[in-house]
Amino acid sequence: MSISTDNWKIIMKHSWDCMVKGDSFNFYFLSSSIKPRKNFLSRNLIALLSYGGIPKEYFLNIVTNALEDAQSVYSNKRAALKVALNYGEIDDDFNSARMILAGFPLNEPFLQYRLSVLAKEERKGLRGGKLPISDSFYLMGTADPTGSLNSDEVCVILYVYSLPDNGPIVGKVLVYRNPGLHFGDIHVLNAVPVRKLEDIIGNAKYAIFFSTRGPRSVASEIANGDLDGDVYWVSRNPQHFKQAIVESV
Repeated sequence: MSISTDNWKIIMKHSWDCMVKGDSFNFYFLSSSIKPRKNFLSRNLIALLSYGGIPKEYFLNIVTNALEDAQSVYSNKRAALKVALNYGEIDDDFNSARMILAGFPLNEPFLQYRLSVLAKEERKGLRGGKLPISDSFYLMGTADPTGSLNSDEVCVILYVYSLPDNGPIVGKVLVYRNPGLHFGDIHVLNAVPVRKLEDIIGNAKYAIFFSTRGPRSVASEIANGDLDGDVYWVSRNPQHFKQAIVESV
C-alpha cells in the first residue's frame, strides 16, 4: 500500500494495514536522524578497544589532556573553548562557547561560573570513562533500500549527498552499538558510496546504511541491534585501526 502526493510518497508494509481505517490513518514520526554531537568513548568500548590491541597509553593521553583542559579553563582561552564545545548541549545551546568567541574575557563572572559547571561535568565524565574523541560519530542505522551493498559494506552519510565535495565516507570504519560487551560487537566494515541512494534520500543526512545481503543482518550481529531507530557508533579515527583489531575482527 502506498500514499503519495506530488512531492513525496510513503510505502507501507502489509503488516501496517491494521493501522488504516477506511481512507484515513494517523502517521507518527517517533525519531529522526540528527547531527552527531561531540563523541565520547564509554567504559565498554574502552575495554573492547583495549582487548583489540589499542595501547593503554592512548586512553591515558586522552584523560591527561582532558584534565589539563578542565584545570585551565579560567586562564587558557583554547582550553576553555574546548570544554565549552564538548559540553555545549547542556550549556543553554553553547552559551559559554558563544561568549568566548564573542570576545568576553575569561574573568567575566558569569562566564567563569558557567565554565566551572562545565569543568565539573568534564571531570565527572572522565571518572565514568567518558573520554572525548574525534573522527567518530553516533548515527542512526537503516537498511540499504537499493540492495547494492555487500555484506561487509556500509554507506555512511554525514552531509547532503548531492552537494559538491560532500557525500559518504570512503574507507574502513569501525562500527559498534552500545551496550555491546562481546568483541564480536565491533565490526570493521568498508564504507562505500552508493549513487543510487541519492535519488531516494535526497538531502537527508546523518545515517549509516547496512547491507541487506547475507545470511544474517550485520546490524543484528552488532550487539543484537536492529533498524528500528538504533544508533550505531562509527569511527574513522586512524588510532582505532591497529593491526591487532583488524586481525581479531
